[in-house]
Amino acid sequence: MHSNLKKGLFLVTFLGMTVSPGISVMAADGDTAEAAKMPGVGIEAVLNDLYSQNREIKAEDYLVPENKGEYLDMAFANVTSFLYVRSEPTKESEYVGKLYPGYAAKITGPVGEWTAVESGDVTGYVKTEYILTGAEAQTYAENLVTEAQHEGKEEAEAFNYAVSRESEEAQMTQEVQENVQQTETTEVSAQPASNGQAIVDYACQFIGNPYVWGGTSLTDGADCSGFVQSVFAHFGISLPRTTYDQINAGVEVSYDQAMPGDLICYDGHIGIYIGNGQIVNAQNPEQGIGISPATYTTILSVRRIV
Repeated sequence: MHSNLKKGLFLVTFLGMTVSPGISVMAADGDTAEAAKMPGVGIEAVLNDLYSQNREIKAEDYLVPENKGEYLDMAFANVTSFLYVRSEPTKESEYVGKLYPGYAAKITGPVGEWTAVESGDVTGYVKTEYILTGAEAQTYAENLVTEAQHEGKEEAEAFNYAVSRESEEAQMTQEVQENVQQTETTEVSAQPASNGQAIVDYACQFIGNPYVWGGTSLTDGADCSGFVQSVFAHFGISLPRTTYDQINAGVEVSYDQAMPGDLICYDGHIGIYIGNGQIVNAQNPEQGIGISPATYTTILSVRRIV
């Protein structure tokens, strides 16, 4: 017998054994077992026809492709600033890392209100409403891979993963120390831009701390105006307590003239401009103190304090 035909017989026999459990279930669920039997002549007819034509029998002709997306077990942060990865599936639990916009994670558990994920060396939970999953994640991943390939990169280089809390805090500490050293070598009569940058550097070290309505603590929690007031108080600058009063502090400048340290005022919200179209601010109970786009909503006023 032709060797290829032998292989085909083995493959078809194997496939027949594989589908047998499905046949039993159909028989159990149907009216009669007889109605669920497979025809007994189809396989022999196919083999005889192939043998007479001296055609090879290929496994891929008989195997049913799974058609699974390669990236369906991935998730991508669908946010404008960052997404906390928390130690437990509650917003009250501490965060263990952050997913920045478009950063990738592997889904390791059921997708419900919270989703268990693993990203880099960060393992925890994220709010499902802030991630892309399923078909959306598959499409997003394919686009990233295509873009990376066009840039001559490997597939593994297409994805960015979560930044752990420890590494981010270590980096922040290093940057603050460098800024302090630079400040120590600067003349006391520094220009306003330098003073504003010092305020920004100080404010940014509290990124990741909680938002607490009515709070003024940079470590235990503050709301937007409490955060601004406490940051400036560190430099001996007294500001009113609420956003409705802080909007009248200092002097007004246009947004295109905004410098680090200026206050960006919105309807019921306020933040400190850090440059490059971003502010550091106490955002909300879910995101805490973090960085947001300065133009995320209508700007009412830009105030220069220093």
